[in-house]
Amino acid sequence: MRTAVAVFFMMTIVSTAVSADSPTAAQSRFTSIANKDCTFAPIGDEPGDEEDQLKTCPGVGGAQVLVNALGTRLRIGFRWPKGAHPQKIIWAVEAWSAGSAVDWRGSGKGKEFEPYAAIVRMKLQKQDLPVSGDQVLAVIRVAQDTACVMGAVDTGANPNANEAAHALADAAASFACGKDKPTIGGMRTKAAEEIVQGIAE
Repeated sequence: MRTAVAVFFMMTIVSTAVSADSPTAAQSRFTSIANKDCTFAPIGDEPGDEEDQLKTCPGVGGAQVLVNALGTRLRIGFRWPKGAHPQKIIWAVEAWSAGSAVDWRGSGKGKEFEPYAAIVRMKLQKQDLPVSGDQVLAVIRVAQDTACVMGAVDTGANPNANEAAHALADAAASFACGKDKPTIGGMRTKAAEEIVQGIAE
């Protein structure tokens, strides 16, 4: 099984091994979803309203990243203010918590960078304790007015989790949300299986 996985990733790397100077080369851009880099929607005056507060964070390719904490769950979605549905939020993935950055995969230089996938570290709660346990890289297919989980990689079970997530993301052009089945990269774990379920709209 590990040999097959290694061969798959090697073939993926070879197939995308375009010069880094080429505008068609797969690249990463990073944006923050840390509180200090986002704006918060107003909250109500009722007890517990602060748990439902929505924050909007900058993305790339005309996208915004939306983060919403709902009690012990946190969900991440995307919105395209200049798309066909400027107010629509497409919720893609949820867990107990999340990392502070989004790794956008795409191609093109400077302002011409066009993302086709976004990778976010999702954190699961550890046995009902107020701390994170397993962590999974959620690979999300993104295009204007489109977002869904297309893959997941458990960071604890896979020492090369970032590379595995990039390999899944770089196959994004052929992934159709609502039609294709998400893939678990590397070792299959319960945590990764939970993340690939995404959020049903």
